[in-house]
Amino acid sequence: MANVSLTTLLSTWRTAERRWEGASGSEEVQARALDVIAAWVAYQDAALPPGTQEFMLVTDGTGMYVGATAGVLGILGYEPSDLVGRRVVDIAAPDLRATTPSQWAEFVADGRQDGAFRLCAADGTLVDLQFQARAHHPVPGFHMSRLWPKDR
Repeated sequence: MANVSLTTLLSTWRTAERRWEGASGSEEVQARALDVIAAWVAYQDAALPPGTQEFMLVTDGTGMYVGATAGVLGILGYEPSDLVGRRVVDIAAPDLRATTPSQWAEFVADGRQDGAFRLCAADGTLVDLQFQARAHHPVPGFHMSRLWPKDR
């Protein structure tokens, strides 16, 4: 995808949004929303500078991952597709798992949250991260977090 222009990726993202906007019925709306997220993730991957120390994760309303940028591999050791279907609480540090559901509910209610969080990498090590999270982005009902190592 490295040779696909940002203009093309932006156009693909916007086309997916128009399809989502015109969808009817909950199944079609859901499918089209996932298309928007996939196009959004592809655009973000291309727009981020090479070797960046940040990645983005997208969840549904239950906290289940539905998308991730490629940078997650370098920081947490997960292929983006390995995270799809897992929940935030599944990879939260063990000592944070009990409070993750209430923190999640607070985030969704507030619409934005910034702070620090610790996730389990694919190899089991704990990684301290900073994050900025926005609810209902890139489409309503889905939520995006931008994360980077705490000591970058």
